[in-house]
Amino acid sequence: MQIDARRRRAFLLALFLPFGVAASTPPATDPVPDVAFHDVRGAAHALSEFRGGPVLLDFWASWCAPCRKGFPFLNALQAKHGAAGLKVVGLTLEEDGDAVQAFLAAVPASFLVGRDPSGRAGEIFEVAVMPTSFLLDRDGRVVARFEGGTETVHHEIEAAVAALLAGQPLEATAASKNPEAAKGSLRAWERGYLADPIMSLDGDVLGRVLKEHVHGSKEAAAGDGGVAGGGCGCN
Repeated sequence: MQIDARRRRAFLLALFLPFGVAASTPPATDPVPDVAFHDVRGAAHALSEFRGGPVLLDFWASWCAPCRKGFPFLNALQAKHGAAGLKVVGLTLEEDGDAVQAFLAAVPASFLVGRDPSGRAGEIFEVAVMPTSFLLDRDGRVVARFEGGTETVHHEIEAAVAALLAGQPLEATAASKNPEAAKGSLRAWERGYLADPIMSLDGDVLGRVLKEHVHGSKEAAAGDGGVAGGGCGCN
């Protein structure tokens, strides 16, 4: 029963993301602890190697439908702002390397993609939903957090990146974060806890298409797509 309660809390959190969304500007802090990871070719990296320029760190998962839709946006963001110094880093915390490779074969990335199957990076950044992105300044400090994968969130990320590159202040809006993840009692990136299975890319093709249709439909919003409404809220 405890696991069901956690899943329900995570589901309800993600369901309401589009209505209150998705970005926060924390107060000035020290640089975040360094995060080590390997890219998909096995080369070692750390966030500290990108100091001196802004970084958009995007936590994603191979089973996350909004993440699939978000990769083209991240590709465009890297292409548009890379010359100005922006570095987009997509980081997955899952252990299944084959699933990661299959995802990237279907949705190619032109930005750096890394893996941290230890989950340490997710704990450091208190990841609560998938996808979650963090904008880091040139000194490695978090200046904005974005949760979810809607077009609204993408517009907020684009505006925040442009403002940071121009040296302008970022506007603060309400944050949405799962307190269970912050306490360390819920590893929100694990597929069993994140949201209703309707969000998953697993399963047969016909079933997945049907779920995605229900997820985005008016019927889903009325409750037929899940316990308390349709889908994960970030599609």
